[in-house]
Amino acid sequence: MNFQKTFFSTARSAFYLGISLFLCLSSASWAQVEINVGGAVERGTPIAIVPFKVLDETVLEHQIHTIVSNNLYATGKFEPIPSEKFLTFPSRVEEVRAKDWRLIDARVLVFGEIWTLAEDRYEVQFRMFDVARDQQVGQTRRIPNLRQKDLRAAAHLISDEVYKAFTGGTGAFQSRIAFVERVRVENQRYRYKLMVADWDGYDAREVYASWNSILSPDWSPDGKKLAFVNLSSKGPIVKSLDLATGRAENIANFKGVNSAPSWSPDGSKLAYSSSKHGSPDVFIYDTVTREHQRITTHWGIDTEPSWGPRGESLLFTSNRSRKPQIYRYSLLDQSMSRITFEGDENANASYDETGTNIAMVHDGGSIVLMNAETSEFMWLTRAKFDESPSFSPNGDMVLYMTEQGFEPTMIVASADGRVRTKVEFIQGDVREPAWSYLRR
Repeated sequence: MNFQKTFFSTARSAFYLGISLFLCLSSASWAQVEINVGGAVERGTPIAIVPFKVLDETVLEHQIHTIVSNNLYATGKFEPIPSEKFLTFPSRVEEVRAKDWRLIDARVLVFGEIWTLAEDRYEVQFRMFDVARDQQVGQTRRIPNLRQKDLRAAAHLISDEVYKAFTGGTGAFQSRIAFVERVRVENQRYRYKLMVADWDGYDAREVYASWNSILSPDWSPDGKKLAFVNLSSKGPIVKSLDLATGRAENIANFKGVNSAPSWSPDGSKLAYSSSKHGSPDVFIYDTVTREHQRITTHWGIDTEPSWGPRGESLLFTSNRSRKPQIYRYSLLDQSMSRITFEGDENANASYDETGTNIAMVHDGGSIVLMNAETSEFMWLTRAKFDESPSFSPNGDMVLYMTEQGFEPTMIVASADGRVRTKVEFIQGDVREPAWSYLRR
């Protein structure tokens, strides 16, 4: 039997979580990440992103227009037009002829220039153009004093500006992801690394490492800390890592299984699951008082807590109805209710930023979004080995893990299910992706 496949199928089930945390996780597959655009079912807003004009002979490491194109496409709201169809390549507003862009059905136009200020110092100017109205949108934007390595960050900023201008929403392209990488070292041992990267997987860097498995990273709202689980010889420990200092603090190191940390929206509390009293229950740790409050008391397994968008409630997975289902606990009146009834199993649930939709793993392998008010399901995927769904900070995309050809694959899907952006693995093996809040 393929252990990797067995691990993927059991790890997503809350019923087996208490056991799976003690399993040898070394056979699960891991790696670095890089965005590779996939295909859409329907069409987003046609947008032409013109290669930015470089005003000297400088060879740039990062092509801004390509990054912006990939970013906007991943949301499902835009469909970049291939540059082979462009009739002209403007860099200034006076060079734009709207009829040329109407001929190729472009509704939005983005273009600009890159100025060299000094050695490894650049300024990017960009403009947005509404083809239907034949006019520039807003003013010319300037991003000064950039180094080569900053150009990618500038592309993410431009993407956010375009997204806001033409959708009215907030972009998520300056956010980050966390994931765990496993690397084989001397004597056939494995080293586990907690990594952070740009939302598209670029510029991944190690922030914590251990000879024991690392699980379930979760970002604090200010992006300054990561909570995670680190296995030890005595069992799983919930830790909090300060990204600035690299200092890791034990949060839950009780006898038994400690798992599934989740930061509250204000960053003052950390929910987690622990079997310190027997079967796993949900607890809340107050980072100010350092007190642990027990939230659930049941013979079943209560795990995978996740906060409501205003910190007023907790979702969690429980098998108190014999199979894993999602329950909601109100911190306002201490009431509890089961919220999922469709299918045999539902697990690993989390809200989007508005509380409108809940992402979860359905029947052991599909990712679904459930409307929080109507309980209506929308299938984001229909697979056997999908897990770890994580909303983008604006709720417009979902990051998750799947399996293709017995190899794990990271996917970013638009929340409407129209576009899937595949994350290609370059070296090593990764898993456990988690999307951050927006940078502050």
